[in-house]
Amino acid sequence: MRDENPKKSKLSWPKTLVKKWFNIKSKGEEFQADDALYGERSSKRHSDRVQRSKIDLEAAQVTDVNQYRIFVATWNVAGKSPPSHLNLEEWLHTSPPADIYVLGFQEIVPLNAGNVLGTEDNGPAKKWLALIRKTLNNLPGTSCGYHTPSPVSDPIVELDADFEGSMRQKASTFFHRRSFQSLSRSMRMDGDMVMAQPRLDRRFSVCDRVIFGNRSSDYDPNFKWGSSDDENGPGDSPGAAHYTPIDNCGSLSMEDRDGQTGQSRYCLVASKQMVGIFLTVWVKSDLRDDIRNLKVSCVGRGLMGYLGNKGSISISMSLHQTSFCFICSHLTSGQKEGDELRRNSDVMEILRKTRFPRVHDRGDKNSPQTILEHDRIIWVGDLNYRVALSYYAVKTLVEMHNWRALLENDQLRIEQRRGRVFDGWNEGKIYFPPTYKYSNNSDRYAGDDRHLKEKRRTPAWCDRILWYGRGLHQLSYVRGESRFSDHRPVYGVFLAE
Repeated sequence: MRDENPKKSKLSWPKTLVKKWFNIKSKGEEFQADDALYGERSSKRHSDRVQRSKIDLEAAQVTDVNQYRIFVATWNVAGKSPPSHLNLEEWLHTSPPADIYVLGFQEIVPLNAGNVLGTEDNGPAKKWLALIRKTLNNLPGTSCGYHTPSPVSDPIVELDADFEGSMRQKASTFFHRRSFQSLSRSMRMDGDMVMAQPRLDRRFSVCDRVIFGNRSSDYDPNFKWGSSDDENGPGDSPGAAHYTPIDNCGSLSMEDRDGQTGQSRYCLVASKQMVGIFLTVWVKSDLRDDIRNLKVSCVGRGLMGYLGNKGSISISMSLHQTSFCFICSHLTSGQKEGDELRRNSDVMEILRKTRFPRVHDRGDKNSPQTILEHDRIIWVGDLNYRVALSYYAVKTLVEMHNWRALLENDQLRIEQRRGRVFDGWNEGKIYFPPTYKYSNNSDRYAGDDRHLKEKRRTPAWCDRILWYGRGLHQLSYVRGESRFSDHRPVYGVFLAE
């Protein structure tokens, strides 16, 4: 017995490496859901769906349009596993609550050789799922003692061009929440001019809440900081990460509210991990049976162009008669000239290689097989596009809150204008500071303080949300202020037909 286990362990590493090297997708199309591993649902439930699908098709002549709120978020968590007391309420709470939550993560595990080449570490993913489930099913209502307005968005830039047919196959005052919030009050920066905007009284960020009750602070002094970019070496951001979970309901904690929930309000319909990329989709429980044709496709774009330290996870599903595709990606890093072209290539390859399998015995023969065949498409992730200016130029413009001048030099916007990437895709207007790269447990960008031994990174909007297709209207596009990672989370709320 003692000889067999080590032998098995020795053999498992080369086997895993060979599968990753040759991009063998033995389980790449499987995913986790609340009704067990996909493919293990009961035959009765499946037959009920098939029958219901036939009824829906027969009634297709009568058009009934439903509107659903979709909360979409992306967060690079710098390879840090979440502690059990990490509070996600400020991030996930919107008013009214969304019908669908699509949460994309990058670097849920450190991108070291063991995780990239070896057996996948699913421990952090399980912790994130448990925290998300607990938060969604215990979100406070109006009786909780505070009211959270929905974030107010700016008008959305609508682009009607189709995607090319060929691609179908100072220091610490550098940024403070106070300055951003004061800017948000009826002001918008247009170039170097401040223009009053009486239409908007205030723009709420994710953590900008009106709260009645006490905030409690806590931290884990033993939690080690991790780099969120493979450009960095060990020791780039030393020290321990401190974060501030809060009790939003005064003396009523989240644990106390657990017993008040009679049943799950949200259920997990799909969850998939590829090394550090993690995508999870949750829906209100009463919508679960209306979700069909759930499928997953993974594309590795990391080492050798195949491994999963970079790449994408895509989830395809249908809600009633409308198909949705959600993509979470982590693209090539780097701020050298020309690195944006590598990111462009990642996007093109993801669009080309993503394929959703047809399962003919499940009544989905007409379901989309590629990303662009879907009716509604939302792409989130650490896209890693940088600002094509010097560190000092970017620092000055950020201190001025001159988002317009910064965005004119944003690589993603530049590449879009030139038709090189995401041609025909939409993105909401950005009126928040760059989301990367922050020093450990601070609102100060990395490298701003010369006394600290950390690599300087030019601030950039690495974390983005884009969408494609008609029938999607973005209600908000904002960032959160969690100090858990060196990236700030970004979210958007959509209204989908």
